[in-house]
Amino acid sequence: MLRISPKSFVAFCSGQRSPQSINIYKYTISRYIHTPAPKLATAMSSPKPVLIAGAGPTGLMAALWLSRLKTPFRIVDKHAFAANTSRATVVHARTLEYYRMLGLSDRAVSEGRVIEYLTFLSNRKQVVNRHFSEIGGDISNFPFVLVYPQDLNEQLMIGELESSGVKVEREIEVTDLTQRDDGVAVSLKNKDGHMEEFEASYVLGCDGGHSTVRTHTSIKSSPGTYSQRFFVADVEAEVSIGLRNVNICFNAEDFCLLFAMPNGRIRLVGWAPDEVTTENFTFADVEESVKRNSGANITKVHWFSTYKVHHGVAETFRDGRVFICGDAAHVHSPVGGQGMNTGLGDATNLAWKIAAVLADKAAPDILDTYQEERRPFAERLVNTTDKSFTIATDKGLMGKAWRTIVIGNIAPLLFQFGFLDTIMFQTVSQVRIDYIQSAMSDKNYAGTLYAGERLPWVKFEDGTDNFQPLTALNWQIHVYGTLDVEVKEWASQNNIALQNFPFNENMKSKRIPENSMILVRPDGYIGQLFQGPTKDSLHKLQSFVDKWGIKSF
Repeated sequence: MLRISPKSFVAFCSGQRSPQSINIYKYTISRYIHTPAPKLATAMSSPKPVLIAGAGPTGLMAALWLSRLKTPFRIVDKHAFAANTSRATVVHARTLEYYRMLGLSDRAVSEGRVIEYLTFLSNRKQVVNRHFSEIGGDISNFPFVLVYPQDLNEQLMIGELESSGVKVEREIEVTDLTQRDDGVAVSLKNKDGHMEEFEASYVLGCDGGHSTVRTHTSIKSSPGTYSQRFFVADVEAEVSIGLRNVNICFNAEDFCLLFAMPNGRIRLVGWAPDEVTTENFTFADVEESVKRNSGANITKVHWFSTYKVHHGVAETFRDGRVFICGDAAHVHSPVGGQGMNTGLGDATNLAWKIAAVLADKAAPDILDTYQEERRPFAERLVNTTDKSFTIATDKGLMGKAWRTIVIGNIAPLLFQFGFLDTIMFQTVSQVRIDYIQSAMSDKNYAGTLYAGERLPWVKFEDGTDNFQPLTALNWQIHVYGTLDVEVKEWASQNNIALQNFPFNENMKSKRIPENSMILVRPDGYIGQLFQGPTKDSLHKLQSFVDKWGIKSF
């Protein structure tokens, strides 16, 4: 029989209870009222691994997050080798912020080429020249466009995974999926035709626009294709325009995009003449157009290709335990260099949530917020780039008017008076993406700052900033102003890291209320925020944590 000392009984009744004593007393009482005793805590059995299908940038980003959060996984790819061509070329500020969280931003910036200016040239006359640091220098630590091609992105992430003992399993493809209550039975085939049956907890389809994973789900996707054919080329050339710029060169008839690559070559993008076909289309067919728009004298062509642009968004990003990310979920025009960056954002959003659920550090319902948060953005992106792309590439009167009147005359005035600067940088850099409508945000706000927004970036006089703690990849409390002892106790009781920043005018300009406390998500977005540590706000914060089953990693 379990004996309880008088001293322990007095302590229990007076409220001085430890978790162990509570379990003991519940067990004792249960013997008399015939309710089952609570099970003593036991070590959790290891969850089934996550399967990532596709080792492009999206799949590799998901793998890095799962690896850092110690979540078991496999990453497979049907191709024998990683990308060896540049493909997508641009990395924006929000992606570099994610890379910084993973400790990769310094290397990416050193290996890439920093583009500092946005330049429009109409008939080779400069009409817009905006310095990115003047536009975004107070918004992000990365106020520029980084030319860092897809192959270098993949090499960066593969090297980081391999340093942690993780290797991509190549020439392995998914041939079938069968979902069950506790996982997914996946059929895998290697290059020799050998079949393997693998049990996964969840499957991430990061395998591109022609996703095999997606075909084995109920997810529907019917992307369209623009009729216009485009060209892309890597060349050597003599140029008179700036190579620290993204140069958008145009006239009434056509356009080309020109910027420098990290390897010293120049990237050209433009559209193909209507009269040529894929079979006989060569760089010679567009060389005169490129020279007319940019003044570039091409001395050597290293690579030349043509393509048609697809566009569309899958009806859903989830089917049970199967999720799709990146091009498997959405494809769109290359306007603004958004494609690869959007896939990397998808992976970041989803991976930490899966890791938390498998570690019993978040309720499974949190996985529903992946689609809630990422699909609306993908849909807006496709719609806006569709409109811009359709008008800008139109060869009729509408397109000519847009290029000559709007881009050539009206846009320069808007930039000159500052009407386009901030919104242009925030939109293209993806720092403006928010999850305010997510169920997890719960319409919570303080002042004009809302849960679901990216945590505003604040730089301090000593050169540090409030993004440095985000490398923990974990939930954390930020207090901007005076730290109340009750907040400190709450953070300690919930095992959530606490950061206290003295309030300054920069915070005020970023809409952060004085003495506010912000619960920051692992991906750097605001989970909840309150102005002032009142009992009501701490109660609401505790309710949020309890509702979503949030625990620190």
